[in-house]
Amino acid sequence: MLGEILTEDKLPPEIVFALLSMCFLGTSDFLYKWGQKWDLRGGPFMLVQNFAYMPTAFGLAFLRSELAWNPGLWFGLLNGVLAFTAFLFILLAMRRGEAVTLIPIVRLNFAVTALLTITLIGEEVTLLKGAALLLAGSAVLAGGSGIFSGRGDRRALALAVGAMVLFGFIGLFIKIGLGMGANPAAMTLAQSLGVFCMALPYAIRSGDPMPRRGGALWVPLVCGVLTSSSYVSLSVGFIYGDAVVIAPIAQLSFVLTGLLAVIFLGERLSPRKGLGVACAVLSILIFAAA
Repeated sequence: MLGEILTEDKLPPEIVFALLSMCFLGTSDFLYKWGQKWDLRGGPFMLVQNFAYMPTAFGLAFLRSELAWNPGLWFGLLNGVLAFTAFLFILLAMRRGEAVTLIPIVRLNFAVTALLTITLIGEEVTLLKGAALLLAGSAVLAGGSGIFSGRGDRRALALAVGAMVLFGFIGLFIKIGLGMGANPAAMTLAQSLGVFCMALPYAIRSGDPMPRRGGALWVPLVCGVLTSSSYVSLSVGFIYGDAVVIAPIAQLSFVLTGLLAVIFLGERLSPRKGLGVACAVLSILIFAAA
């Protein structure tokens, strides 16, 4: 079956949109990492990012003729609240722990989404999908050299697990909202409204100055466009296929982030990271064959 995937002219549409989501998210994560030299602050970053996230979602919804109300959009609004809370958990965790330990935990949110959609929606797991899920998990863990070291602060680990669970529920609620008839881009637009309702008071309360120029301004704006496009692609993918396939591929975005860091930031591609890349590629091929 893998040979057929490699020789076919077309990938399944759900795989195409999952890969698009992965690329958008991976590029956004790289820009956020690269932009740390401008001392990006959580509150202003989330708010400025949403200034680009919301118009992008609106524009995509308009172009796709998806500006229509549906009760399923309430799940999009809820997802915005969850997404902001999860990101806040990550920021708080990073103050107490190391990214190399915490980020892989957050990236495992696809396992939560898969468990929830299998249990509550009845998505099917075949032997091939199960193998691909294990490979995807191995890819994430291979990228986190400190995850089993036991050096992590317990509160930081708890916050990372909390973010993982919240992101996992976001995947479930996207699937439920779409199942109720909501449109993908409209779901993302509703999510941006939920984020805005949380980000605005948080940014005001934090007291951090809003960026006015330079990288501190354009990095979150570009990240907003990329993140919004990633969620729209993810939602469109959910229409064509199961979350148990699409969510893991999207979360393999760290592979692209790592490769971009090697190319542009001069980071070293260690054997462990190379193993993660290999597991990720093989996982995607098996998902496509499944």
